[in-house]
Amino acid sequence: MGYDLTNLLIGSEGTLGIITSLTLKLLARPPALKTMMCVFSDMVSAMNGVAAIMKKGHLPSALEFLDHKCLRLIGELLPFSPSGKQPSLLIIEIDGPEKQIEKEIEELCRIARKNGATEFIKAVDSKEREEIWSVRRQVSLRIHDYAELYIPEDIVVPLSNIATLVDALPEYEKKYGMEVFAFGHAGDGNIHLNITSRKMTSETRVHEGTRALLELTLGLNGTISGEHGIGIAKSPFLAMELSEASITLQKKIKKLFDPNLVLNPGKIFPEK
Repeated sequence: MGYDLTNLLIGSEGTLGIITSLTLKLLARPPALKTMMCVFSDMVSAMNGVAAIMKKGHLPSALEFLDHKCLRLIGELLPFSPSGKQPSLLIIEIDGPEKQIEKEIEELCRIARKNGATEFIKAVDSKEREEIWSVRRQVSLRIHDYAELYIPEDIVVPLSNIATLVDALPEYEKKYGMEVFAFGHAGDGNIHLNITSRKMTSETRVHEGTRALLELTLGLNGTISGEHGIGIAKSPFLAMELSEASITLQKKIKKLFDPNLVLNPGKIFPEK
């Protein structure tokens, strides 16, 4: 009964307390891994594939996606030549007993194919697995080099609404004169919207577009931050998701834990 202090401290970004020690639990290495790329003709098909995989009860250890803009930036790293106007990619990894995951990977291919997957690239050894993941790791670096203005957002929407979100992105790009590179952890609906412009002169308009995309996210029953927290950058947007009463209560909790306001000051709550 009463406060669940463990969950209260998780996500508080160091504003309520300081970690003085950690106890870690080690998990056994899975006996086997299977990793593959699934290529789709467009992002909506890829997201429908994700929803179908999860709906069937599969829980991949990794389920990542890259949109066609990301593929354009890393094209020379890909072991295939993307076809279609907006090819998109899922990276799927599963682990467990060898015989079990052999069957599961085939079932995942069947589900993906049913939802529009056109090509499958399976890693046959650890070297090919590393090559697949190196593609994913390069994306953020390439986007950073590509654009003068780079605003990374890590929104989350329910799996059933991912396709709706990504389908709406071109409309927002056109309206606000920006480019949005989308990639992320599709298995839990965590979409990294990397909002960019090749000219800093577009900054005001792009920030307006960023707010509009956050409003779209909330309208789809999502949240404006899936894993990166609020910090300073997102504090102006906090009131979009939380009520004034909720923010007031949280500030009182902050004051109770930290009466002198010395723990990670200035984070989370917008300055008035």
